Amino acid sequence: ADAFPDDASETIDSDGDGVGNNADAFDDDATETTDSDMDGVGDNADAFPNDATETVDSDGDLVGDNADAFPSDPAETADSDGDNVGDNADAFPGDANETMDSDMDGTGDNADAFPNDATETTDSDMDSVGDNADAFPNDANETVDTDMDGVGDNSDVFPEDASETMDTDLDGVGDNADAFANDANETLDSDGDLIGDNADWAPNDATESADSDNDGVGDNADAFPNDSAETMDTDGDGVGDIAQAAIEAAEAVAAEDAAAKRNMIIIALVVIGVLGGGAVLFLRRKTEDEEEIKTFDALPTAGIRSVVATPVAVQPVAVQPVAVQPVAAQPVAQEPTVLRQWTDEAGYTWRAMSDGATYWWTGTEWQRR
Repeated sequence: ADAFPDDASETIDSDGDGVGNNADAFDDDATETTDSDMDGVGDNADAFPNDATETVDSDGDLVGDNADAFPSDPAETADSDGDNVGDNADAFPGDANETMDSDMDGTGDNADAFPNDATETTDSDMDSVGDNADAFPNDANETVDTDMDGVGDNSDVFPEDASETMDTDLDGVGDNADAFANDANETLDSDGDLIGDNADWAPNDATESADSDNDGVGDNADAFPNDSAETMDTDGDGVGDIAQAAIEAAEAVAAEDAAAKRNMIIIALVVIGVLGGGAVLFLRRKTEDEEEIKTFDALPTAGIRSVVATPVAVQPVAVQPVAVQPVAAQPVAQEPTVLRQWTDEAGYTWRAMSDGATYWWTGTEWQRR
């Protein structure tokens, strides 16, 4: 029987959908009758009835599954860089290496060494400090230069002093200010004599640095640097002025003593001579008187008149003093004493004696100089 008795173009409706088999593109499918885009999917089932390339839109985002890179994700349809992250979510849709920019600094998280710090993107020396903040972006050992002297704080012994960076001798004074950068015992040389103030006996006198004998006179000016009792030798005879003065004083005293003794001897001899001369005259006069007495006693007294003696003026005879020749006083031999003993720079020991002589010790005996 004709299913369409009034339609000469149709006779059968196999699927009973009210559309004849001739007009029905899907005569066995009661749900479909038309396939506008002729893609084999009925218009009812075809989400894109006029697009032969699409039939389904699984995620309902109006982009067919065939064209939709993310057919199950209504938020995404394209993946321009093919990195499996949709263009909508991909901060870098044209860069397959990047999808996110967490700190919004324009550098993708994958390339950004500091993805959460918008001020940094690169860490060239891999020291975990970004190049922007790193004063030494290519030196992993340094990041900060507090005193801006070009030397990083880690290497700079004086990180807050731009005039210093090193302390070679570890004495707490920088090499630039330290006159003795390699000597921890010295830092200053006030007089510029190349000997540090600590070791320099006279730190403000460039001509002196030591006083070996501690006599207050520097070794250079001291004629006897190892003898605290002497500093000068005016006449250059190897005997200090103080010892020389003592020797000369002793010699003067000895000379005075000798002169006094000599004068006493001369006076004594003169006195003895005078006394001796007087004794001789006295004895001679006595002898003459005795002879006269004997002569008168021998004369006969008979027939001699008594005669009154007439006094005769006797002229006094001056007694000639006996010339006494002066006798040189023989000095009393005295054992010389040691006035001073010292050791010179060469190690020789000397003695200044009370008799003015100077001796030096040969190692076995005292030799007069």
